[in-house]
Amino acid sequence: MIAKHRDAAYIGFHTHPETPMNEASKNLLMNAVKEWNKFAAERDKMRTVAMEVAAIAQRVVMESVAFLKSQNIEVQADSPTTMRIMGHPVVIEPVVEANFPTVKTRVTMSCSGATRAIVINPNLSISAGGNPFMYDQLKKGIPESFVTNAAEFVADAFLFIARNMGQKTDEKQGP
Repeated sequence: MIAKHRDAAYIGFHTHPETPMNEASKNLLMNAVKEWNKFAAERDKMRTVAMEVAAIAQRVVMESVAFLKSQNIEVQADSPTTMRIMGHPVVIEPVVEANFPTVKTRVTMSCSGATRAIVINPNLSISAGGNPFMYDQLKKGIPESFVTNAAEFVADAFLFIARNMGQKTDEKQGP
């Protein structure tokens, strides 16, 4: 029994029932809990938005990859999660950096050396190249700037891979 009391005192708990918390202490703690709950709700909301934006980005990027395929470029465009450009995986993923009290959200698109970020601001405006637009607008219809950003990303990835493949071929052949 003594060990429990010693441990409680060690971590800072007051174990005497005759000294209840006062209202100021309760209010202070309730405000801290409210701040945490607000942060947790914001984090969860932004995670959901980021996942939805990533899913839309995957579909739009897949259209660009499928276009490359129609031009006889070596790509795999069977599903949004298994896309490849010349053997290199196309990765599109939501990123939520939640460090109390701030939540930063983006969707990253990467393939070989090409990377893009779609930034999702706390007010749910989205920056994806061109003028920012609201998340609600994206849900109603995909803005041209979003489609153009995806096409630019796919073009950058394709050209980056093509340039590096040319360098590797030159290195193998030698002088």
